[in-house]
Amino acid sequence: MRVVVSTSSSTPIYEQIKGQVRSSILSGEVQAGQALPSLRQLAADLRVSIITVTRAYNDLAAEGLVKSEHGRGFVVLEVEPGIARAALQERVDDVLRELRIAARHARLSKTDIHHRLDETWRNDD
Repeated sequence: MRVVVSTSSSTPIYEQIKGQVRSSILSGEVQAGQALPSLRQLAADLRVSIITVTRAYNDLAAEGLVKSEHGRGFVVLEVEPGIARAALQERVDDVLRELRIAARHARLSKTDIHHRLDETWRNDD
């Protein structure tokens, strides 16, 4: 699991961490029973406060995606596939809404966006 944060983003760092870890869990990249990186380790890797990582992990625990186990740290819980799929699709819908707003500000047409998406999709392979 790779987490990248941006200090220039308007999204708080703990939200960036939470969102990326959530996506990794829901997509199956991080399996049920697997321990997340320790609070200290992730904080050191990202060069952020342990409090920031703790807040992200605690929010994920409140969502029922992870739990804190003594001696193991935060461990990923089993997520029903239908719920995971719905959550991931909701994230895609959110990104599409953001894209629509950005495209309108940039005065890009739907055709322009389709071409850019096709190009991005091809380059991802």
